[in-house]
Amino acid sequence: MPLLWACASVSAAPRELRVGVYSNEPKVFADAGGKASGIFVDLLQLVATREQWTLKFVPCDWQDCLDALRAGELDLMPDVARSPEREALYDFHTLPVLHSWSQIYRAPGSAIHSLFDLQGRRVAVLRGSVQRATFASMMDSFGIQVSLVDAASLVDAFVMVQRGDADAVISNHLFGNFHSARYGVLDSGIVFQPAALFFATGPQRNADVLAAIDRSVQDWRSGADPAYSEVLRRWGAQDPGGRISPLLWWSLGGLLVFSLLAALTVVFLRRQVQARTRHLKDSEQKLATILDSVGAFIYIKGKDYRYQYANHHTLKLFGKSAQEVVGHDDTFFFDAATVAQLRANDRRVLEDGETLEAEEVNTSRADSEPRVFWSIKIPLRQADGSIHALCGISTDITERRKAEESLQIAAIVFESFEGMIVTGPDQRILKANQAYARLTGYAVEELVGQTPRLLQSGRQDAAFYASIKSALRTTGMWQGEVWNRRKNGSEYPAWITITAVRSPQGDITHYVGTQTDISSRKAAEEEIRLLAFYDPLTGLPNRRLMTDRLKHGMVATARSGCGGALLFVDLDNFKDLNDTQGHELGDQLLRQVASRLEGCVRMGDTVARLGGDEFVVLLEGLSPHPHEAAAQAETVARTVLQALSQSYQLDGRVHHSACSIGIALYADAQGSVDELLKHGDMAMYQAKGAGRNTLRFFDPRTQANVTARTLLEAGLREGLRDGQFLLHYQAQISQHHGMVGAEALVRWQHPQRGLVSPAEFIPVAEASGLIVPLGAWILRTACLQLVDWARDPLTAHWTLAVNVSARQFRHSHFVNEVLGVLEETGANPHRLKLELTETLLLDDVEDTIERMATLRAAGLGFALDDFGTGYSSLSYLKRLPLDQLKIDQGFVRDLLTDANDASIARTIVTLAQSMDLSVIAEGVETVEQRDMLASLGCHTWQGYLFGRPGPAAALRASVAPVPVP
Repeated sequence: MPLLWACASVSAAPRELRVGVYSNEPKVFADAGGKASGIFVDLLQLVATREQWTLKFVPCDWQDCLDALRAGELDLMPDVARSPEREALYDFHTLPVLHSWSQIYRAPGSAIHSLFDLQGRRVAVLRGSVQRATFASMMDSFGIQVSLVDAASLVDAFVMVQRGDADAVISNHLFGNFHSARYGVLDSGIVFQPAALFFATGPQRNADVLAAIDRSVQDWRSGADPAYSEVLRRWGAQDPGGRISPLLWWSLGGLLVFSLLAALTVVFLRRQVQARTRHLKDSEQKLATILDSVGAFIYIKGKDYRYQYANHHTLKLFGKSAQEVVGHDDTFFFDAATVAQLRANDRRVLEDGETLEAEEVNTSRADSEPRVFWSIKIPLRQADGSIHALCGISTDITERRKAEESLQIAAIVFESFEGMIVTGPDQRILKANQAYARLTGYAVEELVGQTPRLLQSGRQDAAFYASIKSALRTTGMWQGEVWNRRKNGSEYPAWITITAVRSPQGDITHYVGTQTDISSRKAAEEEIRLLAFYDPLTGLPNRRLMTDRLKHGMVATARSGCGGALLFVDLDNFKDLNDTQGHELGDQLLRQVASRLEGCVRMGDTVARLGGDEFVVLLEGLSPHPHEAAAQAETVARTVLQALSQSYQLDGRVHHSACSIGIALYADAQGSVDELLKHGDMAMYQAKGAGRNTLRFFDPRTQANVTARTLLEAGLREGLRDGQFLLHYQAQISQHHGMVGAEALVRWQHPQRGLVSPAEFIPVAEASGLIVPLGAWILRTACLQLVDWARDPLTAHWTLAVNVSARQFRHSHFVNEVLGVLEETGANPHRLKLELTETLLLDDVEDTIERMATLRAAGLGFALDDFGTGYSSLSYLKRLPLDQLKIDQGFVRDLLTDANDASIARTIVTLAQSMDLSVIAEGVETVEQRDMLASLGCHTWQGYLFGRPGPAAALRASVAPVPVP
């Protein structure tokens, strides 16, 4: 057995216990060196030595120690009084280690000698201790009001009294007696709650430890172990085992008896008070119930503007309990602006004694949306008449204010510029605004009781109004355009919106209608339509509308099988009227032409103006047979020719005009609008080419000519770009001086066709405008040739004639271009002669003279080409700075056989001599022609007799000797 016990002792490790240490001298505490000390520490060391435990002391505050013990972070906690609550949380051993009681220590100078002296006092107590719960229950039973100030430790509690933060402190008598002198507190003589103190451990843990402690306590109480008494004597404590003085026990007993008697007395008195106040509380409860059931916000504020009472609605408004509201002023609930407003109103009640009724706008801290209240505030007075508080009753009128504003806005909107009515479900007018009355011409009183049928114009049928009713039943709304009639009978277009108003059950209770006069809008729309589709001068459909109608017409005729035709009408010589008489007369003529054209066609036909002096007539419903349709179209066209050839009255003067008409059948265009217009245009030009004031049908051969012309124009552009043009020269011979110069004639060296005749490409160049760049090239090339001739004494005196077209001459930069080419090339301007045609002179005589004079001043000469073929006027001919007249080859050709041609030639020569101009004849091909011209006085000639046009290098070689007649 000793061997087994020794082996067990060697193998068993020492038991380590974690022990909580808090500050409660002299029972347990940590000394200045941090070492655990005190009565319980010394006694536990005795048990540990006996049981071979290792102790680990853990410093902590009282409550923290208890929490750590329960959580298993500590194994033992000393100096714990047992109570039913703690026994449910911790385990204890059986025998108490020490006996103690609670004692109250007071601050010096405070008159605290009994429990009743604690009324209204501040008492410091250890947080979570049994003392606190017992003392609070005792004070409540005595009806004594005290303020308990919790402390984390007893040291903190004594410090509170020392600082003046508390009037008294509760402590066990051991700690209090040990520390009272240090903190300057005095024993008040008030004791209570005798207590037995134990070691505690966590629930259902360390049962062996508790049993070991009980064994040691049993030995201590029996006197078997004198170490217990030595520990108590060392710390100044008394032995609980019967060594407390009888006097103290009698004192404690007497105190308990006194306390019991006092408690009974207090209980009796409190019951009397409760009996008396129960009635008051019942009355207060009834009053509170009444005030809480009122829908208003009821409150009482004291002279300090703090709330003393608030009913249930006020508390709900603030979102706080009564304890959180009472004692606070408005700064706790509202923003600064609201507080200032409320304070000003409350001051009038509390200081001036007014009974106030006012509207207050409040914004709470919790909700930024302002609310509107109607408040009644009355002063509350004492028996002597002094004001001690105010009572306020406030009603939230926010929604009412919003409703009033909405009604006000609705009233303003209802009386807006737009006509509005409200009807009942039977559509009888209940209310109409002034705008509606002005719009309809009726007074408001006349409209009320009527239905909107009063305004019907008759333009819409019953089905139209039935569709409105159907839309209102299904969708509750309708809007659209309606023609109404005013009281005076005038009709007007209105845009109407009708909205059904339904009850919560879905029944229609009212209709709200708006009406706007859209006459101006309709007029603007009509004006826009006219501008978009009609010619503003004549009122006829314009090109856009005509094209649209032509598309529909061609589709309709194709579907029905009927025929149709287009008449392309162009006035003859309209430009002459515009240029000579002005555009105003030209516009008058166009309007009269439009009127006459409309009188020549049937109701379903279309007359349109394309622009300028061009008109189009669309004839539909003609015979399905092309030859019959053509005959019908021709009949209409001849009617048009006759109508437009009649005289016109323009500003009181008689004017005669005519037109050219091109006719194209729908059948020839194969459904293409553009193609049909082209056919009509080409046919019109055929009519003009046939002498004007006539009509022509579209000829497919014309289309071939147009196509060839288009290709030729494209080739001209390429030729100018690629340098395919060259100049040939035809000699000009003088009878007395031999060769005096030449005329430059342009040739086109086409890469595929070879030389192209000028008669073929010059008209195309004129029509397309390419004559301007081509003429500029001819002029520059001719000037370079003059420069070349000037280097040779045999050719230096030669002049060079260059033809200038009317379009080239009228170009705004023509004069500057000529002068620029002369300066650039260095050609002698006196050797350059420009040949002009009579038709060029007819357009603008004054401008022509000005341009010729500018160039004449620079040294250039001018010849009038083809003289005698036009309509030259001697009145302006004498004003032109000409140098030479050129007899047209048409007169030279039959000079020997036609006496008239001979007479014309003689007249031209005579005219030239009278005006001091030289004269030259072109187209001289025989010696007889030459001799005849010489006999008439023309001694300068040009023609095949002297050589055909050719390159400059071959010019001298091609010139034959000049025979002298």
